[in-house]
Amino acid sequence: MDDSFFEQSGSYDILGGTLAAKVEVERNGDVFNFCIALDGTVKTACDRCLDEVEILVKEENKLVVRFGDSYQELSDDLLVVPLSEGTLDLSSLLYEYSELAIPMQRMHSDGECDPEMMNRMSDLLAIDADEATEESGMTAHDSRWDSLGKLLEQKEQFK
Repeated sequence: MDDSFFEQSGSYDILGGTLAAKVEVERNGDVFNFCIALDGTVKTACDRCLDEVEILVKEENKLVVRFGDSYQELSDDLLVVPLSEGTLDLSSLLYEYSELAIPMQRMHSDGECDPEMMNRMSDLLAIDADEATEESGMTAHDSRWDSLGKLLEQKEQFK
């Protein structure tokens, strides 16, 4: 699976990548046991800096397919395919498995994010923190806590 595979899927999470899919099928009467292994990398947007980041994918999934009257997805790993159809297109399953293989938080390693974007975010966060402090009426030092601090110091002296 390459960039064109992910483009055709219309994904906004996976921007591209190179994955090898190894599919092993074991037939047991009318039941087919699939073992689908994915290995490679996918490209997605970093959650911190929005720059492209490559994520390593190494995933193995099991799927059971059996023949029936109509197509049914009984569970995440059990499909019923009409006998008249006789074929199973794995492309949507391969895409789904590759989506599920990437972590919820997709970020560069520390220090690898786009420095310009990180500087902009730092500036915005500093402005937001200043505004929140002004809105709440709190300053960097809140004198209301001074008396509590003195009480705690006195308590420590009596121990």
